[in-house]
Amino acid sequence: MDAQAAKAAIVQKEALDVFIVQATAASWPFFILATLVFCMRTVSRIRFTEAKLGIEDIIISLSYFCDVVRMVTFQLALTYTKKVTIPTIAETSPDATFWGLFTCSWAFISCTLPKVGVAILLIRIFNPPKSARTAILVCVNIFFLYCFVGFFICFVQCTPMAGQWNPFKYPETKCWPRNVQMIYALVGSSSSALLDFLFALYPGYMIWGLKMPLWKKISTICFMSLGFLAFAFATVKVVNNGSLLGNPTIVELFTKVIHIGLWNSLENDFIIIAACLPSTRPLFRRCNTIAKTHLTASRPTRMNSDSESHNSFALKKPEPLEITDPRWHEGKLEPTHTMNSIYVRHDVIVERPDPWGTSKQSV
Repeated sequence: MDAQAAKAAIVQKEALDVFIVQATAASWPFFILATLVFCMRTVSRIRFTEAKLGIEDIIISLSYFCDVVRMVTFQLALTYTKKVTIPTIAETSPDATFWGLFTCSWAFISCTLPKVGVAILLIRIFNPPKSARTAILVCVNIFFLYCFVGFFICFVQCTPMAGQWNPFKYPETKCWPRNVQMIYALVGSSSSALLDFLFALYPGYMIWGLKMPLWKKISTICFMSLGFLAFAFATVKVVNNGSLLGNPTIVELFTKVIHIGLWNSLENDFIIIAACLPSTRPLFRRCNTIAKTHLTASRPTRMNSDSESHNSFALKKPEPLEITDPRWHEGKLEPTHTMNSIYVRHDVIVERPDPWGTSKQSV
């Protein structure tokens, strides 16, 4: 590498280091959100749903753990790529290359397996005709098999295998033409984006024909159509996969791999969210019921407390009236209605003996 190329590589590496920080900040919040939604779904299915656990529950659970593996390996790729330096690239690049290769290859499985669970879940919810049910299952399983094979192709395409991520140690490594694997990945990522779109569109198509209020239709469709976001991220990933065609430099290769890893991360997390969120509704209903119960129980308590305080004020034993007018004692002052009734707050009336002894005076 000549001096000018080395200087350009250093500038590119500095820009890559900045993007690594941004990718870390962008990927972890969505992974945490996916983890939270998965935990809510698990609690909802175990505690608040009468239906028995099905095959889709097992697949979605496995999909989440595949997402955990992908997130861990993506973070390792970010960490080791940041440690790469141009002067010592032969020593620092193998680890970054391995983890970058592994996390992008693992996305073949982690981004595809949840779609199998979503397909089974949609069939279970909407119960389509047998022909449609068969077509959905056949398509999604063929696609998963295609991507499962693609994961292994990423590693077996070179001899020896380690020469793929450490060509400095194995300079005589023989590999398939790079474009073969790139085209294979493009087909897989394009098919993944198409399935994301179809699985997000299908609930809306089925729900729109139901007899239910418009606002409920729209809210349910939005609730079950988060796959459109996964479709958007998958589309961007397809574009980034296409950028790997050709012969990029090693720093350009690291940059493109990190970009693809980020879009894999976002797509994978939103697939998990879209797969888990519809099954969390029993948990939300339970929380809503508990909140209403506590709110209803607390209102009478406050009202009783106020009533008791008012009654205690109204029913307090009155002090004897002190009569100072001499006409009263001389018998010249006749009792009147205003003298017999004294009203206090909230029109609560109590009675006490009249000084004349002939009637009762109300306070």
